[in-house]
Amino acid sequence: MANWMDQLQSLLKQKGASMSSSGDQGYSKMLPGALGGLAGLLVASKSSRKLLTKYGTSALLVGGGAVAGSVLWNKYKDKVRAAHQDEPQFGMQTSPLDVRTERLLLALVFAAKSDGHIDDKERAAIDAQMREAGVEEQGRALVTQAIEQPLDPERLARGIKNEEEALEVYFLSCAAIDVDHFMERSYLNALGDALKIPQDVREGIEQDLKAQKQALPG
Repeated sequence: MANWMDQLQSLLKQKGASMSSSGDQGYSKMLPGALGGLAGLLVASKSSRKLLTKYGTSALLVGGGAVAGSVLWNKYKDKVRAAHQDEPQFGMQTSPLDVRTERLLLALVFAAKSDGHIDDKERAAIDAQMREAGVEEQGRALVTQAIEQPLDPERLARGIKNEEEALEVYFLSCAAIDVDHFMERSYLNALGDALKIPQDVREGIEQDLKAQKQALPG
């Protein structure tokens, strides 16, 4: 617990940093671990928690991820870029580190909330564990604010500047959800539409993740 909280805390101290080479290195090393740990508190599905924890110390998201593989991930990126061809600036810019970090935290929280979870009792437990782990007020506030936001896929999609960022949001959301309720399916459909993820890419990502979850030890 303390390990991933340390990673999350370190990330939050970088708020305002640019995507410099050193900043990007810190992002790639720390963010997956932080998200993997946060999933342990937020995600209801046992297999999703196991998957996020398994890849929490490696590249679940950054660079295409150990799950999808770089070749398939690049194909996904090409298809998403083509879906945004009516946006001339799409793919030309990258979001700042702090924006990208907060967006992924929000994506994980929204995924956890997509079936109606995270009640007051759970919120209190999350806050207590963050305090116990020594996460500073800024970090706790960021997680709390994400939990309090209304479920809004359009908000997640707003401001995304390239296909890599669009895919990482959708990929993380799918990894955190086992679709066994119409609300979860509805949420993922709305998120995919907002991000302009082609249907075949959505299905490919879900199949990849389903196979990974089924391969996890019981």
